[in-house]
Amino acid sequence: MKNWKRLLALVLSGAMALSLFACNTTAKPTAGDPSAAPSAAVSGDPAASASPEIVADLTKPPLEFAAGLSADDVLLTVNGEEISADLMLYWLNYNCYVFMYQYGLYGLTLSDYGDAMLDQAVSLCVSEVLLRQKAAELGCLPTDAQVQEARDQAAASPDTIELFKSGYGLTDSSIEYLFLADAYYNNMLAAVTHEPTDQELAKYLDDNKIYRVKHILLKTVDDNRQPLPDDQIAAKRSKAEDLLSQLQGVAADGLEAKFDELMMANSEDNPQNNPDGYIAGPDLTMVEPFEAASLALKDGEMSGIVETEFGYHIILRLPFSEETLTGYRNDFRASALNDQAAQWREEAEIVRSDALTGLDVADFYARMNAYQQALEEKDAPAESEAVG
Repeated sequence: MKNWKRLLALVLSGAMALSLFACNTTAKPTAGDPSAAPSAAVSGDPAASASPEIVADLTKPPLEFAAGLSADDVLLTVNGEEISADLMLYWLNYNCYVFMYQYGLYGLTLSDYGDAMLDQAVSLCVSEVLLRQKAAELGCLPTDAQVQEARDQAAASPDTIELFKSGYGLTDSSIEYLFLADAYYNNMLAAVTHEPTDQELAKYLDDNKIYRVKHILLKTVDDNRQPLPDDQIAAKRSKAEDLLSQLQGVAADGLEAKFDELMMANSEDNPQNNPDGYIAGPDLTMVEPFEAASLALKDGEMSGIVETEFGYHIILRLPFSEETLTGYRNDFRASALNDQAAQWREEAEIVRSDALTGLDVADFYARMNAYQQALEEKDAPAESEAVG
């Protein structure tokens, strides 16, 4: 499948809302070892749920084939406002796609996590609706200029619009709804959040255990995480003590440079892959002794020898760049809006239809994949001729 096409449509209006509103319904695979930090690029095949036994009927609209529904069927009401099937199932399909992209490689399937993905998609869709309802209450609806900008963006993306319609079954009104997502988000962000003070930002980072470190690692386990012989472990300890001794005599203004020199020459976690160190936080958690030692340090401070299940570490805590801090200021505001949205969800009257409650998520996603793959295969000869 041409996954870039799917990503183009999905990222267009989904990424902002997902990062803002979606709750964490599954635990991330743990890395633990700072030298084995997971890459955001690692993924499974997002189309893995599409069974080869499913034969798509392209004479039917996509939602009818995948879920037995029409685009304007009502699947959800939020404070009395009806949400059409095309929007609700767009968010569900998006959620399933992201889930498979991130966790398919680890063997997680929608057969086990389908209900969680549905709950998450409902939360996401509800939050989008509430965002718009609150924007009307607060008088911060999209301006004429923002509406025109969204329409211009849509007009400039005919391939994406066609994909929305033919591959996802979205109506024109729902497509405009999605293109306006950024305008609503930005307006509400300005209306209900504020730029954090230095103290508020520091607390946000501390509360989320976000910190930047470099480390020198001398491993006491082999590649299978089995302990090395005792004499090799003793030699590693002695070497760690020698490196620490070299670093302890360095002045503060030269510590990072000396640390880098010794790290590149001695660390056993391929430091050339992460020369600027690690930023730990919700997406990258370290093993407990490493995290505890890091959090006990102030910027510019160095630990003693820290022992974990992976070996001996010497840790140097470092300040964030101003560019990175700007990103976290934005995250602070997004988190504040997320907290507000959570309160709105608690207070909202939300009703799911029987069709939504009884939906088999794994089957729906597999059928949507089969339908979209059939569409692409149908168009493939024409595309090949155009290329030739």
